[in-house]
Amino acid sequence: LLEKKGYTAEAVDRRVQLARRILHALDPADTSDRGYRLAVDRVADNMADPASIARCKQVAREFFPCLVASGRHVPATPTTVPPPPETILVSLSPHQDLDDLIQQALAMKATAAEKLALKGFTAFLEAEGLDRDARERRLAIARMLLMGMRGLKADGRHYRALIERLLTLFTRDETRSYFLGVARDFYPYCLPSQPREG
Repeated sequence: LLEKKGYTAEAVDRRVQLARRILHALDPADTSDRGYRLAVDRVADNMADPASIARCKQVAREFFPCLVASGRHVPATPTTVPPPPETILVSLSPHQDLDDLIQQALAMKATAAEKLALKGFTAFLEAEGLDRDARERRLAIARMLLMGMRGLKADGRHYRALIERLLTLFTRDETRSYFLGVARDFYPYCLPSQPREG
């Protein structure tokens, strides 16, 4: 199906990998439409940014007719179906507004791991050819993300929950889009042990 739609071999491979992840998240005892939606939600909940989640939902829509055509047969796996994701509570330090939170982030003393993340992100920004002011603005947001992650588990779900919490502090569409772009670019440096989606 994907080849007929003209996807490249690399794009086909990425989508097949996502389809496999959905299959692994699907309870073999419940292959109903609802069970499938729950499996897709489980996979999407482990993704860090809106673009990856949208791609997951698109792959799920493309793959579903193939699952139905197969008789909804899901090979049993030794792994158990993961429980529904827990609610993530993101607590930010007391602040008056976004600028106050950024100033706190700029003043915080970074740990060794945080310094490593910032160093890697700085190298990425320099390779992108951004001038010093543009780099500093992005690094300020990166520091704010690091500060927010201090009380959270270092995984994609918690990173995305932090992004959604911080997003409420941005009042204009253009600044929200800017923040999301920085958060997406910083993800592999903030959580280097997590696979980058897409």
